[in-house]
Amino acid sequence: MTRSLPAFAVTLGKEAVAASTPYVLVDLDDVANFPHSRTIELHLLGLILNAEKASDGIYDIWVGVVTENDATDGSVTWVYCFHLESVLNPTDSTDRFAWQVDFTLGGAVDEGVNLNVTAGVLTKFASNLTQANHVNWQNDVNRDSPVGAATKPGVGDLVMWVEEVGGTGTIDFCITPIYEAA
Repeated sequence: MTRSLPAFAVTLGKEAVAASTPYVLVDLDDVANFPHSRTIELHLLGLILNAEKASDGIYDIWVGVVTENDATDGSVTWVYCFHLESVLNPTDSTDRFAWQVDFTLGGAVDEGVNLNVTAGVLTKFASNLTQANHVNWQNDVNRDSPVGAATKPGVGDLVMWVEEVGGTGTIDFCITPIYEAA
């Protein structure tokens, strides 16, 4: 298949994250700071994650799209979840994780996962995994992103929720979404 739109990438890295934390990965409307020029919808082509978990913590790293928000709260539909937990030795103090996800299936699905949001609903993707009406995604609070700490989440933005599920300790991570903007 021939790609009709250019592909872009951003990288967000954080160290010693000790609590559940929301992030904006790609701000659909911010063409000044993010490397794309179209603002209708994002297409998620792939994800690359490298992480190191210190101590005996269990973390989920959720990646999704904001479907609605205002100055009170917002909702996200999750597209993918990385689950990080020791499997061989649950009391091991350090775990390393490296994974890549290709949403184009080797080029068979040209646009990957289409993240078009219309009237609060993803139009080309369905999921029962959501974080609904949560203060994490209200549109008047800055979140860390690949371009700094002054990115407010908005409808259609690609976001991430690092969730400390259990245990103690911290997590370091570096995530790179590859995407198109239509």
